[in-house]
Amino acid sequence: MKASGHTPKSVAAISTSLTRRIESTDAIVLVDNAVQPMQAAPVAAMKEMITSGSASKLLLVFTHFDEVKGDNLRNAADREQHVLASAENVLASIGEELGPFAERALRGRLKDACFFVGGIDEDLDAAKNPHKRTIGQMQALLAAINAIVEKPKPVLAKPVYDRMNLVLAVKNAAESFHDAWWPRLGLAYKPGVGKEHWKRIWALSRRLSTPGLGDEYDNLKPVADLRKQLQDRLYVLLQNPLRWDPAEPTDDAHKQQVFDGPANALSAKTLDLATRRVRAERMPEWQSAFNQSGRGSCYARASIIGERIYERAAPIPDVTPSPDRNSFLHEVAAVVESVCAEEGAALA
Repeated sequence: MKASGHTPKSVAAISTSLTRRIESTDAIVLVDNAVQPMQAAPVAAMKEMITSGSASKLLLVFTHFDEVKGDNLRNAADREQHVLASAENVLASIGEELGPFAERALRGRLKDACFFVGGIDEDLDAAKNPHKRTIGQMQALLAAINAIVEKPKPVLAKPVYDRMNLVLAVKNAAESFHDAWWPRLGLAYKPGVGKEHWKRIWALSRRLSTPGLGDEYDNLKPVADLRKQLQDRLYVLLQNPLRWDPAEPTDDAHKQQVFDGPANALSAKTLDLATRRVRAERMPEWQSAFNQSGRGSCYARASIIGERIYERAAPIPDVTPSPDRNSFLHEVAAVVESVCAEEGAALA
């Protein structure tokens, strides 16, 4: 996985196709540029690895290490620390958003599974010190990949979760999804979020109304966005059980291992749920949005997408019940219950 991007906040969700590939692999090598590390794309990828319970599969390789220079960078160790220092703000932000175990997991990977290489676009000569170091890092990377395949022993502790927290997680996920999309559709105003050009919304409706064209257009990813919001909120829920049976693990690494199991199982199921609710069940509405033409079609198309697709796909749970709200909440609850049953956890 090669990462590129702009600022860390400019990428919200990775593509659904990449999400599915992450689930099916034993190891993920995230390649980043040491000269400008921790930009949008690598941060989005790291968040995905964490919330999907796949952090233990993550290995980070920083390229262009030979181009990291500065008057205070006297040796390779100084340059490594300089690159890793760029991660501090990112780590703190991830901890605030996804919880302490998310930050802890990423710190662990940066400490134990981080490699620095330079000059890999040319033949490496072991007689040259910079090349010799890169060769050593590549050999260590291969050894780390082999080590990932070895699975740890299971932890005999069962977390028990509060159903009320599940309702709140679904509510927060739906609110965040709407909050991100309504301004982009021009259905609401939000400072810092611009309305998308009508042609891009038209192109999105064409993609999602046509089988085989995928579920996104450029950075417009409604399926991935809903799935990310659900997965993020559910990952925070997983870190906060009501209690443990028979007893709470004393080792944070063991807790992380327990949380990763259901998080990994939820990843595929939340993607399937988001795909079905946003696209598969609403093909006629996407086709209706795409078919709008003439005067006022831009607003009509946006209204169909917002009110007849997104509002029904991810309704915000409310004190006033409705078939759509109940269906969404019950479907997410059923997914979480099935995962808990599979992974030795419980809802109370």
